[in-house]
Amino acid sequence: MLLQPLTRSLLPTVLLLIIFLTGFSAEAIGQQDTIKQDSIEAPGLNVYLDCWFCDRDHIKREISYVNYVRDRKDADVHIMMMRESAANRGRRYTAHLIGQKGYDHLMDTLRFNVGPKASQEERRQKVLQALKAGLTPYLLKTSLWKNLEVDYLQAAEEEEVKDKWNYWIFEVGMNGRMNGEESTSSYDIGGEIEANKVTREIKLEIEGDADYEKSIYEVNSSTITSIHRTYELNGLLVKSLSQHWSAGGFAGLYSSRYRNINISYNLSPAVEFNIYPYLEATTRQLTVLYRPQYRYNAYQDTTIFGKTDENLLSQSLSVDYEVRKEWGSIDFSLNLSHYFHDFSKNRISLRSSVSLNLLKGLNLNFHGGASLIHDQLSLPKGEATTEEVLTRQKQLATNYEYYTRLGISYTFGSMYNNIVNPRF
Repeated sequence: MLLQPLTRSLLPTVLLLIIFLTGFSAEAIGQQDTIKQDSIEAPGLNVYLDCWFCDRDHIKREISYVNYVRDRKDADVHIMMMRESAANRGRRYTAHLIGQKGYDHLMDTLRFNVGPKASQEERRQKVLQALKAGLTPYLLKTSLWKNLEVDYLQAAEEEEVKDKWNYWIFEVGMNGRMNGEESTSSYDIGGEIEANKVTREIKLEIEGDADYEKSIYEVNSSTITSIHRTYELNGLLVKSLSQHWSAGGFAGLYSSRYRNINISYNLSPAVEFNIYPYLEATTRQLTVLYRPQYRYNAYQDTTIFGKTDENLLSQSLSVDYEVRKEWGSIDFSLNLSHYFHDFSKNRISLRSSVSLNLLKGLNLNFHGGASLIHDQLSLPKGEATTEEVLTRQKQLATNYEYYTRLGISYTFGSMYNNIVNPRF
């Protein structure tokens, strides 16, 4: 009689154990299939995929006949994927395939466009198609060529369509935010409007932004209110003169309570020279941009120089160097500017971003910038209160500003990175 209650109490545990073991067996079978799929190809091609926006798991599943390595120095092929914004708000993708070791004589570049209405899946398939095609010349140098099949899909004939918008693209948006707790609350509302027209010969951009933010703080039975508002309208016109020269200009309208600007507008012609052809901009560019500028400022409060409004003439020179190679990337820019009425009112700004693959598995990253500031003409007369300083309601005087970030990492272990495991 005692065995019957004991059997009843153990029955759920036994059933759970059977279910667990059954699931474990199915899991083991699935793992065997996965291991077979994720195994290292003995005569395979070692590939290093350098792409921050790619769906790596999807690529590994679909192109499972190559070995993916975690360090570029172990690779036979280094793939650098880049993307840029296209004129129609779509994306232009560039794939640089760089052969290494026994494949260093093979290099290629593939470019393709994806429209603005393309789904995530369509973008993934376009990238996948480019990688499959780009890897084919390398696979032909291995014994894997025997397993290749090449298909060509005849493109359907398309009628030439006249663009009724004449390449103009418009975008309108609004946003809002609200949050709070017992002693603080804040909200902000903003909006933007953009109009762009980009062709090979001309680039025209108009964009406007408006933002209003209000924060309320309850401190020691007193209320502190902070208000920030900024309104801005900017325009850009660039004409392509050659593969090295461009000319055009800027125009802008601006208002900011924080910067003591009631209204400001500016006009600025500009000319730019690129040492390298613009076609190489995805991998390297060295540009020099010169722009004289006229600006009118009307201030909310009298400035420290006793001005309520003024007309200003200035000029600036910007040098920007960008390069992206298999060993890493460098982005460096220098900007010099001054006002003509007083050359001591000037600014020097330096910005740099460096990412280097120093040794196998050893990576160094640096981001930093600094400015020497002597051109704060809009500072209001009088000292800012403690509340205005803490809530950043007024711009403060400064002779410099800087920021910096440094990172280093070292990765070691298996050179292969083929396995895809999406659990959790």
